[in-house]
Amino acid sequence: MNPHTDQLPLRLLPPPDPTTVEMLYRTFGDMLIPLEKLRVQYFRNLNEETFTEHLRTGRLDLPVFTFGIGRKDLKYADIRHVAALIDIRAYKADEERAKQQTDTPEQTQ
Repeated sequence: MNPHTDQLPLRLLPPPDPTTVEMLYRTFGDMLIPLEKLRVQYFRNLNEETFTEHLRTGRLDLPVFTFGIGRKDLKYADIRHVAALIDIRAYKADEERAKQQTDTPEQTQ
């Protein structure tokens, strides 16, 4: 019997690009990314309070967890969730760019 058959699947739609996961692993050196390090690296424009608020309200759609039960325990994000967030945002930006290019009338010279 496989010991992992009772585990819930990771809910990532779409799954992250392996290249993105590798890039994040090289940047952070672990599969679990402390939120403060993530904020400093990719969300420097947000202070700690604003970053926490974005996570709490879902404006930044990233599952967060701790290993303890205390309020001051370090909070982490799974590297695959961060990678999926990056890939989704990049895809949406690409879609928006393509839409802008098709909506813009061709200029004649």
